Amino acid sequence: MLEAFPSKRILIVDDDARVRRLLRMYLEKEQFIIEEAGLGWQALSKLHHSSYAMIILDWALPDIKGVEICSYLRTSLNIPVMFLTGRTEEADRVKAFQAGADDFVMKPFSPREVVLRIKSMLARYHGFTDQIATELTASEVMIGSILINPVTRKVSAEQEEIHMTPKEFELLYHLATHPETAYSRQDLLRIVWKVEREEELDFRTVDTHVKRLRDKLSHYLPSREDLIQTLWGIGYIMRLP
Repeated sequence: MLEAFPSKRILIVDDDARVRRLLRMYLEKEQFIIEEAGLGWQALSKLHHSSYAMIILDWALPDIKGVEICSYLRTSLNIPVMFLTGRTEEADRVKAFQAGADDFVMKPFSPREVVLRIKSMLARYHGFTDQIATELTASEVMIGSILINPVTRKVSAEQEEIHMTPKEFELLYHLATHPETAYSRQDLLRIVWKVEREEELDFRTVDTHVKRLRDKLSHYLPSREDLIQTLWGIGYIMRLP
């Protein structure tokens, strides 16, 4: 339920006022609080001064590319990002996910579908449904010097916080709570991303998130070996240090 979310405030960033009005109309019916920005710098200013449950982001803004805003956000904020864009190429979807996006919806879009996607994303992020919800009832997990807190959704090492995107955290927590267990990319897409249909499976999404986790965690590993190791022909496994 929405009342369980820390915030109902959503920031819509799109230079098309018609798109913003349409989304506002549908989302306000669901009791969300909507703020808008038509330019990238306006969005960054709002994000600096206010807190949001998530951001809906267009790719082709007049001043700053949406993918650049997303990359910047991932250095400081841990909120879901949905791209809503006219970009249709697979390469663009890959770039968006590499930048830290949690979802990618192409225009023209169904407002009802977008609302359902938003609710699902916020439920996973703030409420953690299904398998991930069960996992997060457990206590903190310590892997070497890396501490993973499922309540605060923070990862830290040597008293320093390691910033994680929502999906990076969920992927790391799942693997950390199932060490020495091999998972295929398809398994991880279904568990963490809730992808079921074969046509929606994009294994590079998993590869990209694993690479980012390795980059973020490697500094804190004494042997510099990857915690998340590749099993060729199978997928990935979390090795205990």
